Amino acid sequence: MYDLSDLSWRVAVVAEPELAELLLERHLRPLEAEGAFGALIEESVRRYLESGRNVREAARGAHVHVNTLRYRLRRYEELTGTGLDAPDTAVELSWALAARGLERSRGTSVTEYRVVSIGGEADD
Repeated sequence: MYDLSDLSWRVAVVAEPELAELLLERHLRPLEAEGAFGALIEESVRRYLESGRNVREAARGAHVHVNTLRYRLRRYEELTGTGLDAPDTAVELSWALAARGLERSRGTSVTEYRVVSIGGEADD
C-alpha cells in the first residue's frame, strides 16, 4: 500500500491510459523489435533516469562498463528518434516506464485500467 503523496505524478499514469499508451508507442514499443537486446536497452534507460541521468552510476547499477551503457543509450535514441538530453523525453520516458511497470505487474494493457474514485465507484 502506498501513500498518495509518495506516488506523485505516477497516479496520473493510471488516470490517463490513452496518454500512457501513446508514450509507450513512442518510447518503448520500438525497442521490442530488438528482442532481448531491446529489453537490455529498456533496463539501461530506466537505470539512467533513476540515477538522475548519471552514466557512471547507471552503468554501475546495471553491472556493465560505461561504454556499454552509452552504446545502449545511443541505440535507444536511434530506435526511437528521441534525444535523452531533452527534458520532454525524460518526462515522457519516465511516464512510459511507469506504464510498462503497471502492465507487467498486472499482466494487462494500461488502457484496460479503470480509475476508482474515493467513494469506491469506477469512473467511466
